[in-house]
Amino acid sequence: MIETYKKLPGTNCGECGESTCMAFALRVKSAKRKISECPYVNQVDDELVDQGPVVTMENNYKRVSRELEEEIKQVNLQEAAAAIGGNYENSDNGEVIRLKMMNKEYEVSNEGLFENGSYCEDSWSKIIIYDYVRRKGEISLTGDWVSLGHFPGAASHSKAFQKNAEDKISEKFNSDLSGLVSRCNDLEGIETSGKLKADYVCGFNLLPRVPMYLCFWEADDEYSASCKLYVDRSADAYIDIEYLAYLLEWFVKIFVE
Repeated sequence: MIETYKKLPGTNCGECGESTCMAFALRVKSAKRKISECPYVNQVDDELVDQGPVVTMENNYKRVSRELEEEIKQVNLQEAAAAIGGNYENSDNGEVIRLKMMNKEYEVSNEGLFENGSYCEDSWSKIIIYDYVRRKGEISLTGDWVSLGHFPGAASHSKAFQKNAEDKISEKFNSDLSGLVSRCNDLEGIETSGKLKADYVCGFNLLPRVPMYLCFWEADDEYSASCKLYVDRSADAYIDIEYLAYLLEWFVKIFVE
């Protein structure tokens, strides 16, 4: 699927009818679309892509995680750990990077991703962490907060993200700021201020170098509560924006449970 995605423009223009290039690539891989249906792809590529049998989305996620796992085998873990804020260890059992994703501890080795000493079977956990490790974030955190829609090609996510993530938080805690603060504490968030004026602002580390900021405005006589989620302007140096969108929605799912 990644090879198919590489043939696409990566602009998420929507002219093919899909919301993102990643979504289009997944449908090509599952034989539900032809790559020639993208108006910006060389038509000869349609004959070069092996669409194979129809498979489920989970099969596709597993395939992507396997492809990324092959890349991880070639990564210098000591170098990567320093770049992404992980803890590097080299023992008789080999090299590992220890890191947290949404407060869960993981170990990355050249053999794969492990959780609590066992190989991690969750495809999305592997996809996100492998991508994070292999990228080795090329720039420092800027301290500037931006919304998901700020990043090139992510504009198509904005409305869906607001509905699937931000609105869920504001609806859940519409008249319950104390409940929201309590939930932030449960998930080890740190109250912060200074960047935006909001009734409550809390920071979380989705990954060591991927901070997220939750800004919440209480309901009043005129307006219902609202919520915005922000990340550092440098986030796309550390994680693919498609994967970041999934990670943010994953966080929200846990947050409103």
